[in-house]
Amino acid sequence: MIRPLFIIGNKRSGTSLLVRLLNLHPQVFVAHEADIVWILHQFQQSQSYRAHPWDSDRGMRYTLEIAGHLLRRDRSPRENFTAAQLHLMEQGNPWLPPQQKTDLRWMGDKKPFQHTDPELLAFIHQHFPDAHFLHIVRHPFAVAESSSRFNETADGDFWVGLSLEDKVERWTFHEQAVLKLHQAIPDRIHSLRYEDLCRQTEEELAGVFRFLQLTPDPQALQQAARETLPVARATPKLPCSAETTRIATEYGYDLRRPPSLLWSQCESLYWQALKKLRY
Repeated sequence: MIRPLFIIGNKRSGTSLLVRLLNLHPQVFVAHEADIVWILHQFQQSQSYRAHPWDSDRGMRYTLEIAGHLLRRDRSPRENFTAAQLHLMEQGNPWLPPQQKTDLRWMGDKKPFQHTDPELLAFIHQHFPDAHFLHIVRHPFAVAESSSRFNETADGDFWVGLSLEDKVERWTFHEQAVLKLHQAIPDRIHSLRYEDLCRQTEEELAGVFRFLQLTPDPQALQQAARETLPVARATPKLPCSAETTRIATEYGYDLRRPPSLLWSQCESLYWQALKKLRY
């Protein structure tokens, strides 16, 4: 039986890199922002499709264009989820190549904001009671800075118009939701830091596969290490709340001094190679 897997946390935290590395395993498929849970939630209630309040509608529109015809009223949300995700895997998209995997054990999506929305979480708990969650976290100042750089590109579409300080508070808001979920279902959430994934790719990815009760695939681990090159990048210190400091400290970040963090050069090069491809 294929089990559902959802990535949670904040955007600009290495979620795209994590998805790409997860998909190196022959028994895992995670879509790149398919918005599938949000789509199914609206479909189940016969609502008109609209963007999630915390996101753009880009991923949703692409999924509906490619796999919307597979959604059926006589299917359960889980059956529609499986049909749509398998089709997305086989078709590929501008960010992930087509894949054929005959022994899938885990299948899911990368929507770090949406998957901690209380309304969508209730939907997940109801229709996917065995769902597991992967949480990747990055230093809040680096997330804010990365958001600003991303919004200078043609794809920039979130936290637009917010100051760096406001973005740090948004980071805090979403991480609060993650911690609340972790308290509710600790055995079904695995957390890792983006910086550690860049520095110790094989070890961190092997830990993820063990969490999923999968045998770490040596070839996948070696390829992941080859594709992940950490490069130091300085990030300025920003004003933040006591709650931000508390949460960051829980993740092992020291906000009292300007961080010198890690950026995955391979991911940057990967997106540059695909920058002309759009949803």
